[in-house]
Amino acid sequence: MRRHPTARVRAAVGALVLLSLTLLAGCSASDSSRPAASTPASSAPQTTAPPLPTPTSTLRTGTASDPLRYVALGDSYSAGMGGGDEHGACVRSPNAYPKLLAQSNTITLARFAACSGATTDDVLADQLDALDPQVDLVTITIGGNDLSVSALPSACARGETPTCRAAVTTSVNLLNSLPHKLAKTYKAIAQAAPHARILVADYPLFYDLPTITDKTIGSDQVSAAVAVDTAVASLDATIETAVQKQREAGTDIQFVDVSFGGHGVSSKHPWFVLKGLEAFHPTEAGYQRYAKTIAAFMH
Repeated sequence: MRRHPTARVRAAVGALVLLSLTLLAGCSASDSSRPAASTPASSAPQTTAPPLPTPTSTLRTGTASDPLRYVALGDSYSAGMGGGDEHGACVRSPNAYPKLLAQSNTITLARFAACSGATTDDVLADQLDALDPQVDLVTITIGGNDLSVSALPSACARGETPTCRAAVTTSVNLLNSLPHKLAKTYKAIAQAAPHARILVADYPLFYDLPTITDKTIGSDQVSAAVAVDTAVASLDATIETAVQKQREAGTDIQFVDVSFGGHGVSSKHPWFVLKGLEAFHPTEAGYQRYAKTIAAFMH
């Protein structure tokens, strides 16, 4: 199983979270109270996460004659919104990462229950019936709609505006209630599919941020991009912590850190849809990255 250096990454992001929230506290680009650029992110206190126990994997090796029984849960990032050829009320795509994973002859997608717009409450109410004790593998992306994260890029598209500040504030305020919701969701999945490995994917950052310098720190566009990315990073860190707690309790659950580095919204070759109802969801290439990253946790 591949492990990601997420603890180190999240520690570095922590300083940017504080920076972005300060930038969005109502300061204008010319305000002398704007934080000085000379304070590096690395100055934030560094913490070392305790080593996690290694649970005994319940994931057997699938074969062509006896493939893994797989169920996909979650929101639009699981359903494949933005991947093309979407259909149905849940806006599912044949290019969604669950469909890509199931192209292997060692995996059978028994139920594709993910639905665009789903929250943790929706998973508990509408998707758990897809699970049973014979399920070998479960994947899920969930939490973004609980925080209204999908509204951030469009709200902040014109820079550090009142609309942008309000959207970021809403997401940050909702973050406090998410750990309990995630814990309840993960526990329910583990109870409904007690012999399955649960793979919890996070959300890629929307922007490839420039280096924070005296020249860039005063930019409303950069300030807004930092705020959006750090809101998403805070969501991801919350998801990772919730997963770790379930692992420590003995559940075979893994956090999957997905990166679109170099392919953000403002890149030359973005892996996000930029227009329409599917805006700020992964493209087909983005879902291919999801599938490749998740597949590494199936061994």
